[in-house]
Amino acid sequence: MKKILFAIILFCGAVALGMPREGPPAGKEIRGIWLHPGLFDKQADVARDQIIRLFDSYKEIGINTLYCYNTLRDEHRFDWDYLQVLIDEGHKRGIRIHSIFCPGYEGSLSSEAKSHPEWLIQDRDGKRCNALNLALPEARDYWMRRMARALEYDIDGIHLDYIRFPVNQRYSYDSITCAAFKKEFGQSPLEGAQDDGSITWCEWINWNARQITAFVKETRELISRSGKKVLLGADVFPNPYTAKVLIGQDWESWAGTGLLDFICPMLYTNDLDLFREYVARAVKIAGKGYEVYPGIGVGTSHNKITKELLVREIEIAREEGADGVIFFSGNSFNQDFRDTLKATVFKK
Repeated sequence: MKKILFAIILFCGAVALGMPREGPPAGKEIRGIWLHPGLFDKQADVARDQIIRLFDSYKEIGINTLYCYNTLRDEHRFDWDYLQVLIDEGHKRGIRIHSIFCPGYEGSLSSEAKSHPEWLIQDRDGKRCNALNLALPEARDYWMRRMARALEYDIDGIHLDYIRFPVNQRYSYDSITCAAFKKEFGQSPLEGAQDDGSITWCEWINWNARQITAFVKETRELISRSGKKVLLGADVFPNPYTAKVLIGQDWESWAGTGLLDFICPMLYTNDLDLFREYVARAVKIAGKGYEVYPGIGVGTSHNKITKELLVREIEIAREEGADGVIFFSGNSFNQDFRDTLKATVFKK
Protein backbone atom coordinates (compact mmCIF):
# COMPACT_ATOMS: atom_id res chain seq x y z
CA MET A 1 0.00 0.00 0.00
CA LYS A 2 2.87 2.37 0.87
CA LYS A 3 4.50 1.65 -2.50
CA ILE A 4 1.27 2.47 -4.33
CA LEU A 5 0.84 5.70 -2.36
CA PHE A 6 4.46 6.67 -3.06
CA ALA A 7 3.97 6.07 -6.78
CA ILE A 8 0.86 8.27 -6.83
CA ILE A 9 2.68 11.07 -5.03
CA LEU A 10 5.66 10.77 -7.37
CA PHE A 11 3.41 10.94 -10.44
CA CYS A 12 1.51 13.97 -9.17
CA GLY A 13 4.77 15.71 -8.37
CA ALA A 14 6.09 15.05 -11.85
CA VAL A 15 2.95 16.55 -13.41
CA ALA A 16 3.21 19.61 -11.19
CA LEU A 17 6.83 20.06 -12.28
CA GLY A 18 5.84 20.03 -15.93
CA MET A 19 6.16 16.42 -17.11
CA PRO A 20 5.31 16.38 -20.83
CA ARG A 21 1.76 15.27 -21.45
CA GLU A 22 0.31 13.96 -24.66
CA GLY A 23 -2.25 16.17 -26.37
CA PRO A 24 -5.67 15.06 -27.53
CA PRO A 25 -5.74 12.66 -30.49
CA ALA A 26 -5.97 14.23 -33.93
CA GLY A 27 -9.67 13.51 -34.31
CA LYS A 28 -10.58 15.19 -31.02
CA GLU A 29 -9.03 18.60 -31.55
CA ILE A 30 -9.12 20.79 -34.61
CA ARG A 31 -5.76 20.97 -36.34
CA GLY A 32 -6.25 23.37 -39.18
CA ILE A 33 -4.44 25.42 -41.80
CA TRP A 34 -5.45 28.49 -43.79
CA LEU A 35 -4.74 27.50 -47.38
CA HIS A 36 -4.17 29.72 -50.44
CA PRO A 37 -4.48 28.49 -54.06
CA GLY A 38 -1.13 30.10 -54.90
CA LEU A 39 0.56 27.00 -53.50
CA PHE A 40 -0.48 25.01 -56.54
CA ASP A 41 0.42 24.98 -60.22
CA LYS A 42 -1.97 26.30 -62.84
CA GLN A 43 -1.98 22.97 -64.71
CA ALA A 44 -4.65 20.61 -63.36
CA ASP A 45 -2.60 17.38 -63.38
CA VAL A 46 0.45 19.01 -61.80
CA ALA A 47 -1.68 20.76 -59.19
CA ARG A 48 -3.51 17.57 -58.24
CA ASP A 49 -0.18 15.80 -57.65
CA GLN A 50 0.92 18.74 -55.48
CA ILE A 51 -2.33 18.64 -53.52
CA ILE A 52 -2.03 14.87 -53.00
CA ARG A 53 1.53 15.12 -51.67
CA LEU A 54 0.70 18.06 -49.44
CA PHE A 55 -2.47 16.50 -48.05
CA ASP A 56 -0.62 13.24 -47.36
CA SER A 57 1.95 15.16 -45.32
CA TYR A 58 -0.86 16.97 -43.47
CA LYS A 59 -2.55 13.70 -42.64
CA GLU A 60 0.68 12.35 -41.10
CA ILE A 61 0.49 14.96 -38.35
CA GLY A 62 -3.26 14.85 -37.88
CA ILE A 63 -4.25 17.99 -39.78
CA ASN A 64 -7.99 17.48 -40.10
CA THR A 65 -9.41 20.79 -41.37
CA LEU A 66 -8.43 23.19 -44.16
CA TYR A 67 -9.80 26.71 -44.46
CA CYS A 68 -9.48 27.50 -48.16
CA TYR A 69 -9.34 30.92 -49.79
CA ASN A 70 -10.56 31.72 -53.31
CA THR A 71 -12.50 28.54 -53.97
CA LEU A 72 -15.07 29.92 -56.43
CA ARG A 73 -14.25 29.80 -60.12
CA ASP A 74 -14.02 33.59 -60.51
CA GLU A 75 -11.68 33.90 -57.53
CA HIS A 76 -8.71 31.85 -58.75
CA ARG A 77 -6.59 31.51 -61.89
CA PHE A 78 -7.42 27.86 -62.62
CA ASP A 79 -9.55 26.68 -65.54
CA TRP A 80 -10.45 23.51 -63.61
CA ASP A 81 -12.67 22.94 -60.57
CA TYR A 82 -10.26 23.75 -57.75
CA LEU A 83 -12.83 23.38 -54.95
CA GLN A 84 -13.96 19.96 -56.13
CA VAL A 85 -10.37 18.68 -56.20
CA LEU A 86 -9.81 19.99 -52.66
CA ILE A 87 -12.94 18.20 -51.49
CA ASP A 88 -12.12 14.95 -53.30
CA GLU A 89 -8.56 14.69 -52.03
CA GLY A 90 -9.34 16.07 -48.59
CA HIS A 91 -12.23 13.74 -47.88
CA LYS A 92 -10.20 10.72 -49.00
CA ARG A 93 -7.87 11.51 -46.09
CA GLY A 94 -10.45 12.53 -43.51
CA ILE A 95 -9.63 16.22 -43.96
CA ARG A 96 -12.57 18.63 -43.83
CA ILE A 97 -12.77 21.48 -46.35
CA HIS A 98 -14.18 24.91 -45.44
CA SER A 99 -14.65 27.65 -48.06
CA ILE A 100 -13.46 31.08 -46.95
CA PHE A 101 -15.29 34.29 -47.83
CA CYS A 102 -13.96 37.80 -47.12
CA PRO A 103 -16.99 40.17 -47.17
CA GLY A 104 -15.19 43.23 -45.79
CA TYR A 105 -11.89 42.80 -47.59
CA GLU A 106 -10.54 45.96 -49.16
CA GLY A 107 -9.04 44.84 -52.43
CA SER A 108 -9.91 43.36 -55.80
CA LEU A 109 -13.61 43.05 -56.56
CA SER A 110 -15.53 40.74 -58.83
CA SER A 111 -16.96 42.09 -62.07
CA GLU A 112 -20.44 42.17 -60.52
CA ALA A 113 -19.28 44.24 -57.55
CA LYS A 114 -17.38 46.62 -59.84
CA SER A 115 -20.56 47.24 -61.77
CA HIS A 116 -22.25 48.51 -58.58
CA PRO A 117 -20.10 51.34 -57.18
CA GLU A 118 -23.06 52.32 -54.98
CA TRP A 119 -22.30 49.19 -52.93
CA LEU A 120 -18.87 50.52 -51.95
CA ILE A 121 -18.01 52.27 -48.70
CA GLN A 122 -18.03 56.04 -49.06
CA ASP A 123 -16.10 58.27 -46.68
CA ARG A 124 -17.29 61.62 -45.28
CA ASP A 125 -15.86 63.45 -48.28
CA GLY A 126 -17.70 61.26 -50.77
CA LYS A 127 -14.71 59.18 -51.86
CA ARG A 128 -15.32 55.47 -52.47
CA CYS A 129 -12.95 52.66 -51.46
CA ASN A 130 -12.62 49.10 -52.76
CA ALA A 131 -14.60 47.53 -49.91
CA LEU A 132 -18.28 46.66 -49.89
CA ASN A 133 -20.54 48.40 -47.42
CA LEU A 134 -21.99 45.54 -45.38
CA ALA A 135 -24.66 47.86 -43.98
CA LEU A 136 -26.40 47.69 -47.38
CA PRO A 137 -28.85 44.82 -47.96
CA GLU A 138 -27.77 44.67 -51.62
CA ALA A 139 -24.13 44.15 -50.68
CA ARG A 140 -25.04 41.47 -48.17
CA ASP A 141 -27.26 39.75 -50.74
CA TYR A 142 -24.32 39.71 -53.16
CA TRP A 143 -22.27 37.72 -50.65
CA MET A 144 -25.19 35.41 -49.85
CA ARG A 145 -25.41 34.49 -53.53
CA ARG A 146 -21.69 33.77 -53.65
CA MET A 147 -21.82 31.57 -50.56
CA ALA A 148 -24.84 29.76 -51.96
CA ARG A 149 -22.64 28.72 -54.88
CA ALA A 150 -20.18 27.10 -52.49
CA LEU A 151 -23.03 25.31 -50.74
CA GLU A 152 -23.73 23.47 -53.99
CA TYR A 153 -20.55 21.49 -53.22
CA ASP A 154 -19.99 18.94 -50.47
CA ILE A 155 -18.10 21.43 -48.30
CA ASP A 156 -17.84 21.00 -44.55
CA GLY A 157 -17.99 24.65 -43.61
CA ILE A 158 -18.37 28.30 -44.54
CA HIS A 159 -15.65 30.43 -43.01
CA LEU A 160 -15.91 34.21 -42.68
CA ASP A 161 -12.69 36.20 -42.82
CA TYR A 162 -12.71 40.01 -42.92
CA ILE A 163 -16.17 39.92 -41.41
CA ARG A 164 -15.89 43.58 -40.52
CA PHE A 165 -15.45 47.13 -41.77
CA PRO A 166 -11.98 48.39 -42.71
CA VAL A 167 -9.85 49.35 -39.70
CA ASN A 168 -10.12 52.67 -37.86
CA GLN A 169 -13.92 53.06 -38.01
CA ARG A 170 -14.12 53.35 -41.77
CA TYR A 171 -17.89 53.08 -41.93
CA SER A 172 -19.87 54.26 -44.92
CA TYR A 173 -21.40 57.74 -45.14
CA ASP A 174 -23.36 57.21 -48.34
CA SER A 175 -26.87 58.68 -48.47
CA ILE A 176 -28.68 55.34 -48.08
CA THR A 177 -26.71 54.30 -45.00
CA CYS A 178 -26.96 57.72 -43.37
CA ALA A 179 -30.71 57.85 -44.05
CA ALA A 180 -31.19 54.41 -42.46
CA PHE A 181 -29.35 55.54 -39.33
CA LYS A 182 -31.22 58.87 -39.21
CA LYS A 183 -34.57 57.11 -39.46
CA GLU A 184 -33.71 55.21 -36.29
CA PHE A 185 -31.94 57.93 -34.29
CA GLY A 186 -33.18 61.21 -35.74
CA GLN A 187 -29.77 62.47 -36.77
CA SER A 188 -27.35 61.60 -39.55
CA PRO A 189 -23.75 60.74 -38.58
CA LEU A 190 -22.76 63.52 -41.00
CA GLU A 191 -24.58 66.10 -38.90
CA GLY A 192 -22.17 65.79 -36.01
CA ALA A 193 -18.40 65.95 -35.64
CA GLN A 194 -16.54 62.74 -36.35
CA ASP A 195 -15.53 60.83 -33.23
CA ASP A 196 -16.71 63.67 -30.99
CA GLY A 197 -17.71 61.47 -28.05
CA SER A 198 -21.42 62.27 -28.38
CA ILE A 199 -24.22 59.80 -27.77
CA THR A 200 -25.02 59.89 -31.48
CA TRP A 201 -21.46 58.92 -32.33
CA CYS A 202 -21.54 56.06 -29.81
CA GLU A 203 -24.78 54.81 -31.34
CA TRP A 204 -23.26 55.10 -34.83
CA ILE A 205 -20.52 52.70 -33.72
CA ASN A 206 -23.08 50.32 -32.20
CA TRP A 207 -25.33 50.54 -35.26
CA ASN A 208 -22.54 49.54 -37.63
CA ALA A 209 -21.58 46.64 -35.39
CA ARG A 210 -25.19 45.43 -35.59
CA GLN A 211 -24.93 45.42 -39.39
CA ILE A 212 -21.99 42.99 -39.21
CA THR A 213 -23.91 40.84 -36.76
CA ALA A 214 -26.87 40.88 -39.15
CA PHE A 215 -24.59 39.61 -41.91
CA VAL A 216 -23.48 36.69 -39.73
CA LYS A 217 -27.11 35.93 -38.88
CA GLU A 218 -28.08 35.95 -42.57
CA THR A 219 -25.22 33.58 -43.33
CA ARG A 220 -26.43 31.19 -40.66
CA GLU A 221 -29.94 31.35 -42.13
CA LEU A 222 -28.55 30.66 -45.60
CA ILE A 223 -26.85 27.51 -44.33
CA SER A 224 -30.00 26.42 -42.50
CA ARG A 225 -32.09 26.79 -45.65
CA SER A 226 -29.62 24.62 -47.56
CA GLY A 227 -30.48 21.69 -45.30
CA LYS A 228 -26.80 20.73 -45.14
CA LYS A 229 -24.72 20.05 -42.07
CA VAL A 230 -22.24 22.82 -42.77
CA LEU A 231 -20.35 24.56 -39.97
CA LEU A 232 -20.03 28.35 -39.74
CA GLY A 233 -16.93 29.97 -38.31
CA ALA A 234 -15.25 33.36 -38.30
CA ASP A 235 -11.80 34.89 -38.00
CA VAL A 236 -11.88 37.66 -35.41
CA PHE A 237 -9.59 40.36 -34.06
CA PRO A 238 -7.84 39.31 -30.82
CA ASN A 239 -9.53 41.82 -28.51
CA PRO A 240 -13.36 41.81 -28.59
CA TYR A 241 -13.68 45.28 -27.08
CA THR A 242 -11.45 47.12 -29.54
CA ALA A 243 -12.81 44.99 -32.39
CA LYS A 244 -16.33 46.31 -31.86
CA VAL A 245 -15.22 49.95 -31.80
CA LEU A 246 -12.56 49.89 -34.53
CA ILE A 247 -14.10 47.55 -37.12
CA GLY A 248 -17.69 46.87 -36.05
CA GLN A 249 -16.93 43.26 -35.14
CA ASP A 250 -18.86 42.54 -31.94
CA TRP A 251 -17.84 38.90 -31.64
CA GLU A 252 -18.36 38.83 -27.89
CA SER A 253 -22.10 39.27 -28.43
CA TRP A 254 -22.14 36.29 -30.82
CA ALA A 255 -21.45 33.85 -27.98
CA GLY A 256 -24.46 31.87 -26.86
CA THR A 257 -26.63 33.04 -29.78
CA GLY A 258 -26.18 30.07 -32.08
CA LEU A 259 -24.83 32.27 -34.85
CA LEU A 260 -21.45 30.51 -35.04
CA ASP A 261 -20.03 27.07 -34.43
CA PHE A 262 -16.52 28.36 -33.74
CA ILE A 263 -14.29 31.43 -33.78
CA CYS A 264 -10.64 31.83 -34.68
CA PRO A 265 -9.06 34.76 -32.83
CA MET A 266 -6.00 35.71 -34.89
CA LEU A 267 -3.25 35.62 -32.27
CA TYR A 268 -0.19 36.24 -34.42
CA THR A 269 2.47 36.88 -31.81
CA ASN A 270 5.70 35.44 -30.43
CA ASP A 271 4.88 36.79 -26.95
CA LEU A 272 3.81 33.70 -25.01
CA ASP A 273 2.30 35.67 -22.11
CA LEU A 274 0.09 37.68 -24.45
CA PHE A 275 -0.83 34.55 -26.38
CA ARG A 276 -1.97 32.86 -23.17
CA GLU A 277 -3.91 35.92 -22.03
CA TYR A 278 -5.81 36.24 -25.29
CA VAL A 279 -6.57 32.52 -25.59
CA ALA A 280 -7.91 32.45 -22.04
CA ARG A 281 -10.11 35.47 -22.71
CA ALA A 282 -11.57 33.98 -25.90
CA VAL A 283 -12.30 30.65 -24.20
CA LYS A 284 -13.99 32.44 -21.31
CA ILE A 285 -16.16 34.52 -23.64
CA ALA A 286 -17.10 31.54 -25.78
CA GLY A 287 -18.21 29.47 -22.82
CA LYS A 288 -20.39 26.77 -24.32
CA GLY A 289 -21.61 29.07 -27.08
CA TYR A 290 -19.02 28.07 -29.67
CA GLU A 291 -15.61 26.46 -29.91
CA VAL A 292 -12.34 28.39 -30.00
CA TYR A 293 -9.47 27.65 -32.38
CA PRO A 294 -6.68 30.18 -31.82
CA GLY A 295 -4.96 31.26 -35.01
CA ILE A 296 -1.19 30.80 -34.69
CA GLY A 297 0.94 32.93 -36.98
CA VAL A 298 3.72 30.88 -38.53
CA GLY A 299 4.86 33.53 -40.98
CA THR A 300 2.74 36.70 -41.09
CA SER A 301 3.12 40.46 -41.37
CA HIS A 302 2.98 40.49 -37.55
CA ASN A 303 5.43 37.74 -36.63
CA LYS A 304 7.80 35.00 -37.78
CA ILE A 305 7.63 32.11 -35.35
CA THR A 306 10.31 29.60 -34.33
CA LYS A 307 9.74 25.87 -34.01
CA GLU A 308 10.13 26.07 -30.23
CA LEU A 309 7.57 28.87 -29.93
CA LEU A 310 5.16 27.06 -32.24
CA VAL A 311 5.21 23.98 -30.02
CA ARG A 312 4.76 26.08 -26.89
CA GLU A 313 1.80 28.02 -28.27
CA ILE A 314 0.01 24.77 -29.11
CA GLU A 315 0.65 23.58 -25.55
CA ILE A 316 -0.68 26.87 -24.14
CA ALA A 317 -3.82 26.66 -26.28
CA ARG A 318 -4.48 23.20 -24.84
CA GLU A 319 -3.73 24.32 -21.29
CA GLU A 320 -6.22 27.18 -21.57
CA GLY A 321 -9.02 24.97 -22.88
CA ALA A 322 -9.05 25.81 -26.60
CA ASP A 323 -10.67 23.27 -28.90
CA GLY A 324 -7.86 23.28 -31.46
CA VAL A 325 -5.44 25.50 -33.37
CA ILE A 326 -5.15 26.84 -36.90
CA PHE A 327 -1.90 27.84 -38.60
CA PHE A 328 -1.46 30.85 -40.85
CA SER A 329 -0.73 29.88 -43.38
CA GLY A 330 0.01 26.96 -45.70
CA ASN A 331 2.60 29.15 -47.42
CA SER A 332 4.75 29.24 -44.26
CA PHE A 333 3.80 25.96 -42.61
CA ASN A 334 6.67 24.07 -44.23
CA GLN A 335 8.02 20.53 -43.84
CA ASP A 336 10.44 21.61 -41.12
CA PHE A 337 7.56 22.82 -38.95
CA ARG A 338 5.53 19.72 -39.75
CA ASP A 339 8.39 17.41 -38.76
CA THR A 340 8.80 19.27 -35.49
CA LEU A 341 5.13 18.87 -34.58
CA LYS A 342 5.13 15.22 -35.64
CA ALA A 343 7.95 14.55 -33.16
CA THR A 344 6.37 16.56 -30.31
CA VAL A 345 2.84 17.86 -29.73
CA PHE A 346 1.31 16.03 -32.72
CA LYS A 347 3.12 12.79 -32.01
CA LYS A 348 0.87 9.76 -32.49
